[in-house]
Amino acid sequence: MEKSVLIAGAGLGGLATALRLSGKGYKVHIVEKNSQPGGRVNQIKKDGFTFDTGPSFFSMSYEFKQFAAECNIELPFSYYSLDPLYTVNFRGNPKTYFLYKDIKKLAEQFIEKEPDFEQKMHRYLDRFLRFHAPNN
Repeated sequence: MEKSVLIAGAGLGGLATALRLSGKGYKVHIVEKNSQPGGRVNQIKKDGFTFDTGPSFFSMSYEFKQFAAECNIELPFSYYSLDPLYTVNFRGNPKTYFLYKDIKKLAEQFIEKEPDFEQKMHRYLDRFLRFHAPNN
């Protein structure tokens, strides 16, 4: 009997999952609430203007590389590393925060508000990685 799967949502995650499963022999059905696929990687057109609704960068390039390898496709673009990844401003606060990959550099910005930020972040990442290890 052929294995069948139903995927809710035709965003990047749903489409990538569908391609991976179909490559493994599953019969895949996708349901999407919107009139077109893409999820958050889409556009809104209004009054002659076009607005992108998707992310401005992909923070997990390894996922795309693995996906392309598993589906035997060549990505039509190249990645380059950003550091800082992006900046954040909060209303009523003139300070700009830079989201660096380097945890020590990131922690320096929060030293006054969160003196043990670096230790907490390492502890969180250790737990996260332990929980999400491939054999869990």
